[in-house]
Amino acid sequence: MNTRIWCEFAKPLDVCSSHILEVFKDHDVSLNYRLGYGEDSPDFYKMLEIYNRNHVPVSIWATLSDDMGYWINERNAMNFYDYIKKLLGEIDKRGLSIKGFCIDMESPIEDVRRIASPRHKLEPLIAYGKMLTSNLNKKRFRNSLNVLKEAAAYIKEKGLEGYATCIRHSYYDLRFGSEIMQNALEIPVFQVPWDKYNLMYYATMMRNELGKYKKVNVDYLIYHQVSYLKEILKDKLAVSVGLTNIGKLGNEPYYESLDEFEKDIGILKKCGVEDFSLFSLDGIMNDRSRLEDYLIRMKRAKPHKPEPCPRVHRNEALLGFMMNLGKIYYQLRR
Repeated sequence: MNTRIWCEFAKPLDVCSSHILEVFKDHDVSLNYRLGYGEDSPDFYKMLEIYNRNHVPVSIWATLSDDMGYWINERNAMNFYDYIKKLLGEIDKRGLSIKGFCIDMESPIEDVRRIASPRHKLEPLIAYGKMLTSNLNKKRFRNSLNVLKEAAAYIKEKGLEGYATCIRHSYYDLRFGSEIMQNALEIPVFQVPWDKYNLMYYATMMRNELGKYKKVNVDYLIYHQVSYLKEILKDKLAVSVGLTNIGKLGNEPYYESLDEFEKDIGILKKCGVEDFSLFSLDGIMNDRSRLEDYLIRMKRAKPHKPEPCPRVHRNEALLGFMMNLGKIYYQLRR
């Protein structure tokens, strides 16, 4: 089992506490550390030196400024590529090493905020309307796809891992042979030859999002979709699990019960998942026992299959019909 932990907010030297390093070494954990554009301070390089000295692998979760979109997407792909080249040059110059880069493919943060925390009732409609109209630009999608392919080749040439992350809705493109969802979200993912494709199956967020649809069994929805992803992506599949605390948006629901977390890991193990990323270190880093408890439960979780849910299959068939109609609409787009 390959275990990673995301870290989004903690300062570089805050993640160098002896108990964090000891737990990471004891449980063979890699750190996915978020480093924003222009934030490579002396403390960051000191952190990297400490992790290198302790033989704890670090991947850089490279993000951009909020006005650039924060996460990586087709509108800032070149900014991202330029950023990682410059950053890796600085790392090499200091004789330090990293495991790879985490490429967090998500829509621009302003669009996500319009949906997740709208300022008025029309904002979600504006965001969804944009996805179905101006976002579906094939030329821009192809151009950014080419940039990301160059970035993937560059990362591989440097002997590093390219670890691409995207939201779970991208599943539908693989399921129905499409690129519509990725284009609508402005995140070219699966046509880029990354080493790993990490999909966000954050059960706490899914239960909150789908809780109003009481006839949908979220456990079985996760099992159904991840099983298919494992079949298609094989050993390139990774899954992000969580949450342990809030993220960038500030209102994300997180686990209150570790028993529930252990159950969710068991579902993913039944699907054959072997590469897990826990989000995130920030909420559990100051409590050694809680940090270690998450990792222990990840290891000991027993594979199990949830009860089948006919509503999951029905909803997917309906969405497949809509996706096929969408393909006709997409063919007319430039």
